[in-house]
Amino acid sequence: MTKKFENDPFKRTYTSLEDLVDSINDTFQCPVTIEDANHRLLAYNSHEDETDPARISTIIKRRVPEKVINKLWKEGIIPQLMATDEPIRIPEIKEIGLRDRVAVSIRKNNKVLGYIWIVEEKNKLSDKQFLQLKNAASAATTLLIKLHLQKKKKEEDYQDFFWQLITGHYKSQEEISKKFYQLNISMPERFSVLVFQFEQEISRQMEDHIAYLISTSQKITNHFLVVMRNELILIASPHPSYPDEKNFREFITFFIAEMKNRFSVEGIKGSSGTVYADLERVETSYQEALKVLEMKDEYPEVLEDVYHYHQLGMFRYFDAIMKEKRSDSYEHPAIFKLEQYDKVNNTNFLKTLEVFINEDSNMNDASKKLFVHINTLNYRMKRIVEITEIDLKNVNEKMSIYVDLMLRRKRKDL
Repeated sequence: MTKKFENDPFKRTYTSLEDLVDSINDTFQCPVTIEDANHRLLAYNSHEDETDPARISTIIKRRVPEKVINKLWKEGIIPQLMATDEPIRIPEIKEIGLRDRVAVSIRKNNKVLGYIWIVEEKNKLSDKQFLQLKNAASAATTLLIKLHLQKKKKEEDYQDFFWQLITGHYKSQEEISKKFYQLNISMPERFSVLVFQFEQEISRQMEDHIAYLISTSQKITNHFLVVMRNELILIASPHPSYPDEKNFREFITFFIAEMKNRFSVEGIKGSSGTVYADLERVETSYQEALKVLEMKDEYPEVLEDVYHYHQLGMFRYFDAIMKEKRSDSYEHPAIFKLEQYDKVNNTNFLKTLEVFINEDSNMNDASKKLFVHINTLNYRMKRIVEITEIDLKNVNEKMSIYVDLMLRRKRKDL
């Protein structure tokens, strides 16, 4: 029995992850950390003064730093850990403050629940110790399953509250504050609703990928998350380290890119409503985010780089303008003139004018967009002025033409 225990020192029942960490440390005499599948720190042992910066930062912040996670992805280390239940050796990566490591995934069947990380110091782990570490990961499985079930129960309690918030169920800040207190959740000082639309229904595996990216990005603080068919909805705040609205934009572009790069999920569209302090405005922010996605669908080229509601500009008012247009058929005469000229002369002056206005009358940007030399564009713009007699320095006139062009496109789609 004693010999069997020496071969597998982890073949016993553990009451906590801390208990398991102490046992791993006693066996290998190395600093140990256990983290969940999203790289949040769950348990660790104390270390000598000479440990590396990556471990220190992880312990202080209670999660692995984003730059460390990103580097481990780029080096193929995390994908390797996700693909096998065997321990792997990670050589030192100085640029992120990571010394030599051995890591193993903790899993239930094919689902990764977390990871055990060991800092290799003076002595390298032997093949026998690699096998023992694999057994330690098996011992951790039961403990992480318990944590997962507890977390799932909490999330179920949050779901109803989330839907009540985004559907405008609560009519006062006092009601909302009371519910936050009952659920033991911290109220955000500022928040925005983010919406992501996928091309297909979001599977359970995709939900895991989503949770992973949200947790590890450290660009936003997520308060609530819900998945509804092909739609992901978040109530989030700017990360405390970066209290600026641009973080929502950075997160949206990061999320879309990394879902493609890491998990081969393409075709995602993302948006954000206005940032509010009053939680009674959750429904408003949600509807604003949906409006951004709606307008991006209708004008994909024009609004390609638009993610926030306030970035929509005049497009925010298109529904009201369309309603007015039903009783007013007026359209700027320059549009008809250029349309007729294009038909007779096989030119593309109307499109040229639209791109020119959309690029804020910047000749360089417009020529690149149209794939023509700037001299060609100069000629076209002179001819457009001659044909239409419009004043290209008149912002109001240019905007009037642009609005009419966009509305014309919208009417064709109806």
